[in-house]
Amino acid sequence: MPTSIEMKFLQLIILIFLLTTTNTFAQKVIKHPVTSGESIYSIAKKYNTTEAEIFEANPKLKGKILALKTIVQIPNKSNKAKDKNNKKEVESKNEVKQIKAKKEQLSKIEIKKNIENKETSTVISEGFEIHTVLKKETLYSLSKNYSVTMETICELNPELKTGNLKVGVKLKLPSNKYENSKQNNEQSAQVFKQVEAKIPENSGIIIHKVEAKETLFKISRKFKVSVTELKLLNPSIVSELPVGFDLIIKKSFNDVDRPIVNSQNDSTQVVNVKPLSRENLSKADFLISKASENLGVHYRSGGTTSAGFDCSGLMYSTFKNIDLTLPRSSHEMSNFGIRIAKSQVQKGDLIFFATHGRGHVNHVGMVTEVLDDEIKFIHSSIQAGVIISSTKDSYYASRFIQINRILKD
Repeated sequence: MPTSIEMKFLQLIILIFLLTTTNTFAQKVIKHPVTSGESIYSIAKKYNTTEAEIFEANPKLKGKILALKTIVQIPNKSNKAKDKNNKKEVESKNEVKQIKAKKEQLSKIEIKKNIENKETSTVISEGFEIHTVLKKETLYSLSKNYSVTMETICELNPELKTGNLKVGVKLKLPSNKYENSKQNNEQSAQVFKQVEAKIPENSGIIIHKVEAKETLFKISRKFKVSVTELKLLNPSIVSELPVGFDLIIKKSFNDVDRPIVNSQNDSTQVVNVKPLSRENLSKADFLISKASENLGVHYRSGGTTSAGFDCSGLMYSTFKNIDLTLPRSSHEMSNFGIRIAKSQVQKGDLIFFATHGRGHVNHVGMVTEVLDDEIKFIHSSIQAGVIISSTKDSYYASRFIQINRILKD
């Protein structure tokens, strides 16, 4: 029979063991008293650890026999996992706080920028406003806000890529306040008198009184002159016209009388040209290849991107690939480059048509192939989008106007 002292000692050991196991998850290391028959291997299995980890925590036990009641320190994996999870949770919370703080900071900056942009997006100058494009603004929304046509915006901003207005880009837009002001009407009248005094009697100049809802673009089509010509003769006019204004118009009986704007040479007279050089033939092939990438893209008025093209937009976008900026309308393109005879046509030349029956250019394409008496050309049509058509087609054969050589040595 064990003595009372031995019993008390045994109870103390058991109590220590119970306390140790109870606090297992709260301790980084579990202290295990060795009992009869136990080995490092069995202890490792018991605590779901490895012998190597036990020896690492108890280096003095290596190579020794385990004595009874020896205290073996066991790495507490549950505690490590808990610490790791707690650490991750704290890190995650910190990250969330940082992200929220950054979002709030960015939001404040964004609000401040938007306020500044709204305050400075429009600067009024003489006859027009310099508008800084804001987020989500489109050519259509600008045309509505300023009560002006999309064509007019393109005319005032020839470098404009209508399909992709970038935030921060500055655009010239007509100032309604300026146009409708009494001061503007008085200035227009003064300019008209100054110009009128210099006009010889038989100069072919006529005066047109502006009617309601008329624009420079509409008047230019009506009188078969360019918008640029009208602006040159009427310097006080920017885009929107005051009703009743006497607009000076040069009545052009033939294309020779018409001034050429942004042209490389006189494109109103047919000129004999040499065949394209090898370098320009290579450029022509490149341009045809770039334009053909858009075959099937639908027609879009004012469009210059793969989201949609109008006829001049396709040519404008294509020639940009060789750093050549064409005018933005087919009518003005017809005054660009050298006008050549149909018999001298080659791929890469621009071909022009009058599809509305009024006799002046309103459609353009680029020649892709010449086969005897047939010319094939790529263009953007309203009905079919970007396609390749032929002058054998009676529709285009009857509406052909001219061919211009753009690539030249």
